[in-house]
Amino acid sequence: MKGRWLAVAAALFALALFAGSRMRRLHEPRFPPLGELKAGPFAFQDAGLAAAGFRAPAADLAWIQLLQYAAGSLPEYTDHPGHPYEHLGTLSLRVSRLDPSFHRAVLFSAGMLAWFHGIERPDEAAELLNEGMRRSPDQPMYALYLAALAYKKQGDTDRMIALLESSFDQPETPSTMKAILANLRQSRGEYREALVLWARILDSERDRSEHARARAKISELKSLLAKPAPKKR
Repeated sequence: MKGRWLAVAAALFALALFAGSRMRRLHEPRFPPLGELKAGPFAFQDAGLAAAGFRAPAADLAWIQLLQYAAGSLPEYTDHPGHPYEHLGTLSLRVSRLDPSFHRAVLFSAGMLAWFHGIERPDEAAELLNEGMRRSPDQPMYALYLAALAYKKQGDTDRMIALLESSFDQPETPSTMKAILANLRQSRGEYREALVLWARILDSERDRSEHARARAKISELKSLLAKPAPKKR
């Protein structure tokens, strides 16, 4: 336990040094009460840091742990067979309840829950987005994602993709969501459109976490486009 708290303290010190403008969220007026923080493996960590006035750094740590979970490397949370990313919504709510201005966590998880292949839990995504809107009604991306979910439920994929792509270059749009959109285009046989999206990802420093995959997908799509089209009968 002592070693764990030392690690947390070291991470907090690093965050205090390098968070820059992010630290202004310490004065965010819409922090939910501590009673809204849910029980879980990190409840003691969250409550301790929040009570000490370090809610924004606590949210940063929670975000890192959310990403670790999404990458399959957070042993405190494991999924039941057949239910991938079971705790994604819970971990996202943990971040946003520590710091409602941390919009990226909600958008990341909502995007995966609604559109990541093999998950398809749009109702859970909508719940996340609705809570995000209640806490940050001035964040337009929540309404945009909810509208895209409505198009998805109606089966209007063209409008859904067009709406999501309209936010492609917004700073809040997670890199994972951009990759999902590019893969959606490819799954529809729209190889040129998918190639353009992967090229935009590769050109963006904000999306460097997806650069390796972008290079591989660009090569794959160029090969697909180079193949002669099948002759019509």
